Amino acid sequence: SNMGASASKRLEAWRRHGGGDFESVLSSGAYALVDARWIVRCARKGGVLKHRQALGKEAFISSASLVCPWGSLPVVVLSCPWLTKDHPDPDGTQLRRVAKALESLLTHSPYKRLAVFWDYLSLHQ
Repeated sequence: SNMGASASKRLEAWRRHGGGDFESVLSSGAYALVDARWIVRCARKGGVLKHRQALGKEAFISSASLVCPWGSLPVVVLSCPWLTKDHPDPDGTQLRRVAKALESLLTHSPYKRLAVFWDYLSLHQ
């Protein structure tokens, strides 16, 4: 089908531009990408960041999702200082700030989905 050919071309372009290297790192489990929409929902609920091991599957984006209808999914990379010795953001202050910025990106850009690498959420703690 034409859709299959289009998807195949996107995947080929993704891999030609280094996406295959990215896929192998993600599939190794060394780090994970978080769905920006999940971060926004978490902040709206008044949530507090949990480390990667405590997050459900719904928080993450699969490597297959990185190749999408318009090309490839953008990845936002960020790191924030820890606010206490035991937790980077014990009352959700940084979460709310980051969520506000992500929501703006999701609302005012052509992308309706973004992958996020946020060290506390993406790396094993």
